[in-house]
Amino acid sequence: MPSQCQSKTPQPTPGHVHNYSQVMDEELVILTDDSTNTEREKSVEKAKCKEAKRWKVEEEWLEAEQKKRVEEEAQKRRVTEEEEACKKRVAEEEAESLSGEGPDQVG
Repeated sequence: MPSQCQSKTPQPTPGHVHNYSQVMDEELVILTDDSTNTEREKSVEKAKCKEAKRWKVEEEWLEAEQKKRVEEEAQKRRVTEEEEACKKRVAEEEAESLSGEGPDQVG
């Protein structure tokens, strides 16, 4: 037997040989572009989703801040109204005591 150097990597059999030179370059470019575009589209879609989530969180935060401000303003109004009512009562009581007429005294 002749001594042959045998390679450990399998050699293609004639049925598995592909001649890529017969494929048009345009098709290769299109396939490459499609796969690149698909990856780019996935990346863009992911970025859009992330941006939409960020907007949603920001909107929820702004709504919470707006609600908080409205509640604070309502509380301030209530306090102001209570203070004014208290001042009015004090003024009425002072006026009554100065005039000498009480609610149970008839003129």
